[in-house]
Amino acid sequence: MTEAEPALVREEISGDVLVLSIDNPPANDLSPPVRAALLRGLTGAGAGRAVVIRAEGRNFSVPTALDCAGDESARPTLGELCAAVDRHPQAVVMALNGLVIGAAAELALAAHVRVASPLTRLAFADVGLGLVPGAGTTQRLPRLVGTIEAIALLLRGRPATAAEALEIGLVDRVVDSALEAAAVAQGATMPGPRPTALRHDRQSDPQTHAAAIAAARAEALRGVLPAPKRIIDCVEASLYLPFEAGLAMESVAREDLAATPEAQGLMAVARAERHAARLPAAVAKVRPREITHLGLSGGAPQFATLALMALGQGMRVSWFDADAARLDRAQDWIAARQDEEIRLRRLTPLQRDADRSRLFPLVDAASLASARLVIHAQADADFARLAARGPSVPQLVLGGAEGALGLALSPSARSCELAVPPDAPPGPVAATVLLLRRLGLSPVLVNGLPVVGRRVSGAGRAALARLLALGVPRDSIAAALDEFGQATPALADPDPAPVAARAMPRPEILRRWLAAMANEGLRLLDAGVARCPSDIDWLMVAGHGMPRWRGGPMYQASLRGLLVLRADLQHWRDDDPLWAPHPLIDHLIAEGLSLSDLNRADLNGAD
Repeated sequence: MTEAEPALVREEISGDVLVLSIDNPPANDLSPPVRAALLRGLTGAGAGRAVVIRAEGRNFSVPTALDCAGDESARPTLGELCAAVDRHPQAVVMALNGLVIGAAAELALAAHVRVASPLTRLAFADVGLGLVPGAGTTQRLPRLVGTIEAIALLLRGRPATAAEALEIGLVDRVVDSALEAAAVAQGATMPGPRPTALRHDRQSDPQTHAAAIAAARAEALRGVLPAPKRIIDCVEASLYLPFEAGLAMESVAREDLAATPEAQGLMAVARAERHAARLPAAVAKVRPREITHLGLSGGAPQFATLALMALGQGMRVSWFDADAARLDRAQDWIAARQDEEIRLRRLTPLQRDADRSRLFPLVDAASLASARLVIHAQADADFARLAARGPSVPQLVLGGAEGALGLALSPSARSCELAVPPDAPPGPVAATVLLLRRLGLSPVLVNGLPVVGRRVSGAGRAALARLLALGVPRDSIAAALDEFGQATPALADPDPAPVAARAMPRPEILRRWLAAMANEGLRLLDAGVARCPSDIDWLMVAGHGMPRWRGGPMYQASLRGLLVLRADLQHWRDDDPLWAPHPLIDHLIAEGLSLSDLNRADLNGAD
């Protein structure tokens, strides 16, 4: 570290306790330099002392799962740091606050005591990448919380709240205030270490352990991913194998899984998700004010969903629709959904009433002027009047319009496309992205019109419909898609009906379907509508139901290679023009470029 570089881990002595404070914004990820600094603290100033490990900021550590898996070989490894914590001659206390994700949660298991704030949430995210957690997680966690809870935490990947963690033994104390002081006092009063590796607090009943393993294994066998089965094997080993042998088994399982197609596909999607979240540098620099008042103009089926999302986030929603009956029906739909949430105990009557009090049906579009962002069903006269007031209030058009910010919600209502005109000021774009993320949507920036997901998924449906017209049996198509993990879309009977049935192997059905989507994706890339191949993959996975572990159509095309993709398309082009190879394929081949190169090239200028 040079004199100008800030310390990633600060060391302070409080009484006779060493406090190590992680300060590695924005995510406080346990990068190799952070791990090295923590290890130096433990073996240097912390030698012979009790140690508290804490973090600056609202969250202890919130790296992406991909960050946690990306630098495992760099020294010291996370496993080496955890071993040093576990074997420290004096007590090591973790002071946990906010989100504690991935590597930080794994490090917390190695500590001798865990003290948490009430808003702490811990999560083990490796299963989302098709991996067994590392650094001894599968051995330490069941020793602390028992087999049933360990399997639930590792397989679901969902965060445990501070209250839940306290109940199951994942944390030892929850303190309302003065977290650091409480952790220091805890370390100062402990007579010595309490290594997790030597504990079996929740594993005293082998029969309960065996029954939990058997039940989890039976459920995992019904799935298609290999990681859950290997995680269960490792958790089972925590009871029957010595700690070091369990670590070795975990390490081998993780290495094996990292080479599987499922893990590779999941990691590709994780990279695509992270890439899609990056914004152009000018937009990323803007710090917009949070939008608390959403305006809706006109009638569209998606508007009721958007209104419900906004109300659930505590926002005010003003909605003008010249068709009063349609607006009434939309309000009835919202009310029915809220009542269903109450029945499922995901909403209280008090919360419902508060949400309803913030929904304002309007009789005049001019009343939308007080909203801080307005979404229009179409680029009509009301849109033109409000847009003329200037760019301070973003005006979006559902489905897009020339020169306007355009929005398209995906069928899953988990992702969306945001079309950004070339001359759009960065402020409104940044404000819109902030709003969409607050609504729980993952926005993907596109150019022109927000049509990427619709056109790519449409190309896939068109390919399947063409196969039906060629005589491929419907059940053969359904079986091929089911094997891939994809739901079969509704397909009309071909007209005219095929003269004779045409046998086609399942792999060819899948290749034709995937190739049609990749070919359309290349068309959108060449037109400049899609920014990069991975954005297309993320939209198809997050928004259009493609299995996450398959990586998306562009990823699948990159696995086969452009030469093979071109050969397949040329072979099938006589069956339908939708399989005619797009010229961009020849251009990329001639330039010696791959689809992955287009992803890397798009990172220029992104933040």
